[in-house]
Amino acid sequence: MTARRVSDALFIDCGTGYEHKTGDRAGQITYTRQPRARYECVRCGYASPVVTGPDDVKRFVATARTSHRATCPALTNQQGAAA
Repeated sequence: MTARRVSDALFIDCGTGYEHKTGDRAGQITYTRQPRARYECVRCGYASPVVTGPDDVKRFVATARTSHRATCPALTNQQGAAA
């Protein structure tokens, strides 16, 4: 069995809200607690600021990990040492 280590974590809270079923706002969600997300890198200790709002969280979740990995000092040092 191969040992696995946690290297990073993406925390997502989908918020609390309700969907309007009828009327001119049908299909829209009214949030009582906005969705939020944050990213933490265990390798270098980076912790992102908390992102809130459905659209901002969606964009953040799609790019947080790859964006940080491109600039993570712990990964940069490892790649430099191996070269």
